[in-house]
Amino acid sequence: MAPKNFEELDKMIEFSINLNKPVAIRYPRGGEGKIKFDKCEDINLGKAEIIKEGKDLSLIAIGKMVERAVEVSHILEKNNIDAEIINVRFLKPLDKEVILNSARKTKKVITIEDGLLKGGLGTAVIEAINSSDIKDVKVKTFGYDDCFVKHGNVEELEKEYNLDAESIVNNIVK
Repeated sequence: MAPKNFEELDKMIEFSINLNKPVAIRYPRGGEGKIKFDKCEDINLGKAEIIKEGKDLSLIAIGKMVERAVEVSHILEKNNIDAEIINVRFLKPLDKEVILNSARKTKKVITIEDGLLKGGLGTAVIEAINSSDIKDVKVKTFGYDDCFVKHGNVEELEKEYNLDAESIVNNIVK
């Protein structure tokens, strides 16, 4: 699991205590973001949270990158692109139902994660779509390539690896 903010982190910790099974929670680096979410649904094993309904493309994010997806969505709205935002919460088990319903609706899927793409959210979403009956879905993944990522200021690294909102929007619009 990876929380979008501190409120969700609290819920994930409580959930993990009550689950009585091994759990991994990825703590967000750099503290809590600036966006205040209207809601924080209870945590249910393997269930994603739909932050915003949309019709033109699906922004699927995990952890602190859910906030980035919201930023990207706001910029896309200025270009008349209505993005659906999904907080997957769980990398495993992945909520394939929510992801596939969104992909079926929009036919355009963007994944955003602050981890390695290889074996991460992007890979899991592509595998879910490829093993479904959905055809002609375009998928673009944003995350770190399978290489050594140097240490540094989070904002500078995100800009360098095209994980900042502006770079993501520019890639989407292309």
